[in-house]
Amino acid sequence: MKIHDQHVHSYYSFDSKQSIDELLNKASELGLDYFVLTDHCDLNYLDGNKDIFFDVKKQHLELEELEKKHPHIKILKGIEVGYKPNERKRIDNIIKTGQFDLINLSLHESDKIDYYHYQDFLRLGVRETLELYFSRQYEAVRDFDDFDVLCHIDYGFKTAYLNDRFISINKYESFLIKIMEELIKKNKALEINIKVQEELPSSHTIYLLNLYYKLGGKYITLSSDAHEVGRFRENFEKYIALIKQSGFKYLTYFVNREKHLFEI
Repeated sequence: MKIHDQHVHSYYSFDSKQSIDELLNKASELGLDYFVLTDHCDLNYLDGNKDIFFDVKKQHLELEELEKKHPHIKILKGIEVGYKPNERKRIDNIIKTGQFDLINLSLHESDKIDYYHYQDFLRLGVRETLELYFSRQYEAVRDFDDFDVLCHIDYGFKTAYLNDRFISINKYESFLIKIMEELIKKNKALEINIKVQEELPSSHTIYLLNLYYKLGGKYITLSSDAHEVGRFRENFEKYIALIKQSGFKYLTYFVNREKHLFEI
């Protein structure tokens, strides 16, 4: 078995037009035994103040139909939840009723700041916005339990870095330690998100991995965050090598919300 991609989007996400069938064809070409889809759930999103969410029932029915066409691949059901404390009740209900195999937790926006848009950083100040970003991320993993993986811990940092290459992630180490220690305490996994890492130097990825390992982190997921089939499982070999270099012997994947380890 080859490790499958732990963070993948389809046309059920607002920012993708990718068919699931094409993704499954690619998974088949790669000889994968498992495939998981993790489309977006961002409730009351800043951009338009509307829910960015897919029809779970409709998607799951399509996945069940596609299982008949791709019987050699176990199709898993996942979701990427954008955390918002004031939407906890709705988030809890979505997770409770969705029968998911994998819950990816993300922080895309908070406090009227979209961490994808650099102009939002400028309104408060870049340093202040990054401190806010990591603070809110820590609050999410501290206050919320019903997730499996923290996605792209450096999502907001990437936005700042692409506009100022002198910014270094280690300036925010105190925040990262708190976030990682909370993940470790709760036995949650840390994602290495290739889509983000490819925008940053390899030294950045190595720093995050070494810090997590030094703190006692065990559970790593590797994902492309693919929104089109060409990015699916992209550059896995490169990042598996970096993960091994930092001392990790396993990658983690989830079936029915239960951890499984894949030796690398």
